Amino acid sequence: MSYEVRLNRKATRQSRKLDPHIKEIVKRRLREGLALDPSKYPLLSGGYSGLRRIAFSTPGGEFRAVYSVREDKKRVIVVFVGNRENFYKELQKYLR
Repeated sequence: MSYEVRLNRKATRQSRKLDPHIKEIVKRRLREGLALDPSKYPLLSGGYSGLRRIAFSTPGGEFRAVYSVREDKKRVIVVFVGNRENFYKELQKYLR
C-alpha cells in the first residue's frame, strides 16, 4: 500500500522559492522516493528523533528533506526541504 506524501506549510513555502523546473523535480523525487517505503531512509538522532531524511540530486544541486511518517493514516509529512548547503543549520532554526 502506498503512502500519501504531503508538504507542511514551511516545506511548501521553501519549495516556492525554487526555480519552477527544480521545484517539480524535487516534488517528483519526494513522491517517488517516499510513497512506497518511507521507512527505508535513515532516522535522525538527537533533537531530530522521530524524523527521517531523504537526499537526492537534481540539475540544480543536492537537496535534502526531513519528514515524519503517520503509519495510522499512511501519510508522509515533509516538514523541511532545502539545498544541501547549510541544510542542518536551517533545520535547527526551523525546529526551535
